[in-house]
Parts: sequence; structure tokens; C-alpha cells
Amino acid sequence: MKRILLLCGALAALAYAAHVVVGGLLWDGYSHLMQPISDLTATGVPDRVPLGIILYAYSLFALVFGVVMLGRFRGLGLKMAAWGAALYIVMQLVSLSYSFFPEDLPGSAVTFLGTMHLVVTGIIVPFTIGAPIVTGLGMRKAARLALAGWFSVACGILILFAGGASALFFARKLPYFGLVERINIGTLQTWTFVLSVALYRHARSGVADGGKDPS
Repeated sequence: MKRILLLCGALAALAYAAHVVVGGLLWDGYSHLMQPISDLTATGVPDRVPLGIILYAYSLFALVFGVVMLGRFRGLGLKMAAWGAALYIVMQLVSLSYSFFPEDLPGSAVTFLGTMHLVVTGIIVPFTIGAPIVTGLGMRKAARLALAGWFSVACGILILFAGGASALFFARKLPYFGLVERINIGTLQTWTFVLSVALYRHARSGVADGGKDPS
């Protein structure tokens, strides 16, 4: 059962992708190149409720994956990777507050909720960068997870640079902010999907908790 639950990470990534695609289809005139993803669930947006339901599904899948991933790494004795999984869980718990603090649409009056949305974003950034890097560094010790570990580290580095670019584009109100943000968040979701499948296949190969990873 735990092995199957490792695929919740892949389901989480697919749910997030569905949120972005469906939201763009429902909003006539929405620009994926120019607008941030959070505009889809901003204050006053007509389809905020149904899209919020998809995001709750995403959070549920992601949290289940995080907990099972943490247990898997602890069972394999990969302590650093387990710390990375813990960072991932904290990241998902913090992201739940987005539902309470929707974004203010560009051009609208600044509100407390909108301000808190930016605060939450600032809090979540180090976890978004740290989770894949710490997890990946810890996974390198397992022969059959080493490649996925290096992929995780690469994703964390890409998120670091893409996240910095997103902050710059947002602060200076540069065009194509939506595209830059999607590189950042898309990398995170790709990492989650790949890691989920990699851990599932690793568990399927017969490497039990507490057992030594065969090379």
C-alpha cells in the first residue's frame, strides 16, 4: 500500500497542471505568458471556487506523498533525504494558507489578504529551493536512486535561478512574468512527478525499508 501511495506525488503534479490548464480555459482572455498562476484564484475571480477544489486535491496528494516519502527515506536510512522530505511537507503545509490569502488582481486596491499572499510566497521560497536540493543530496547515497538524486539537485538549482528571475520580473513589472513563473513552478512539479515515479519504481524493485540498496 505504501508503495502505491508513493505515486501520490505524480497525481499531485498532474492535479496542479490540470488547475493551470482548466483555469486558463475558463478565463477568456487569460494569458499564460503574461499573468501569474495565482491570478486564477485571486479575489473576485468567478471560477475561484472550482479551481480551489482542484488545488485542495493537489495539496492532499502532495501531503500524502511527502509523508510516505519521508517514511521511505527513513526506512532506507537516508537521513539527509528524509530532511528534504520534511522540507517538502512544510512547504505544502505553508502553501495551504494560499486558500485563505488570495492574491489581489493587478490594478485592484491592495488588501490585507493580498499582502499576506505575498508574505506567504516569501516564506515558502526557501522550502521550494531547499526541498529538492537536500532530498537529492541525500539520495545520492543509494545506488538506484543516485540518478534521481542528481536530477533533484539540478531542479533545485534551476528553481533558485528561475525563482530569482520571477522576483525580478514581478518587482519591475516586466512582460512575460507568467512564462518565467511557469518555468519556476513547472520545474517544481516536474521534480515532484519524476521523484514520485522513481521512488515507486525503487520500492517495486524489492528494496525494503531497512534494507541495503542493491547496486
